Amino acid sequence: MIKVKDKSRCCGCEACVSSCPVQCIDLVMDKEGFLYPQVDVTRCIDCGKCEKVCPELVEAGEGKATGVYAAKNPDDEVRRASSSGGIFTLLAKYVLAENGVVFGARFDKDWNVVHDYTESKEGLGAFRGSKYVQSRTGETFKQAERFLKAGRKVLFSGTPCQIMGLKRYLRREYDNLLTVDFVCHGVPSPLVWRKYIEETLVRQDEKIQFRSHPLQGDNRRREKYSFALIYILRQCLYAGISRQSHPAALLLCLPGKVRTERKRCDAGGLLGYWEDSSRVG
Repeated sequence: MIKVKDKSRCCGCEACVSSCPVQCIDLVMDKEGFLYPQVDVTRCIDCGKCEKVCPELVEAGEGKATGVYAAKNPDDEVRRASSSGGIFTLLAKYVLAENGVVFGARFDKDWNVVHDYTESKEGLGAFRGSKYVQSRTGETFKQAERFLKAGRKVLFSGTPCQIMGLKRYLRREYDNLLTVDFVCHGVPSPLVWRKYIEETLVRQDEKIQFRSHPLQGDNRRREKYSFALIYILRQCLYAGISRQSHPAALLLCLPGKVRTERKRCDAGGLLGYWEDSSRVG
């Protein structure tokens, strides 16, 4: 039975919830807005599946990079809509061209960040761009497993701990699975994000971009709500936003408002990398 005694040992990937055969695990929000698993002991059958898929309880082996590449999408419009070089879109289009399925994080109608999938190129737009909020994986681990067992190619993008949660949940390797994660320091509180949305009264027909970066020579107007997140050693600064006009936005950088696992991330990413100043510079 999964028990969270130390919150730093739970990354919120939801693998335990997806693996439960009797669905007796709920996610309960703490005072900072993060979700943690809670087992209904009256319904639990003590099968142990939730513990077997937990990235924190099942340590990962040491991974080795098979190659390192630098690349960018040659399409200027895609790069404008992306947070970095737009490589996710290229990988996703390749998988879709092979009758595959692409999973990613998007905003729902209430501006919550959720994981979802698309089977068309038109659906990729919602997945582009950084979203500095923890996403709900929901049913996507189960959905990805069904597609994989049916023989379809699957691209699943997410934080390093979400990717590890997916792989723990699947409990086997799939040649038709391509996972995409990124350098991750941690995920800010969904509750703080909700307060920011309430303050700004963002409408669904408006757009939020967490990292606005017009291409060189591009004089187009930037998005109405835009953030540039900069990490400098242990300091987290927001560029282009004032405390007076958007106080909740600055809370995304306050201690205790960012969910990290531990100083070294076993998920294979660089979660918490900047917290260890001996590794910077």
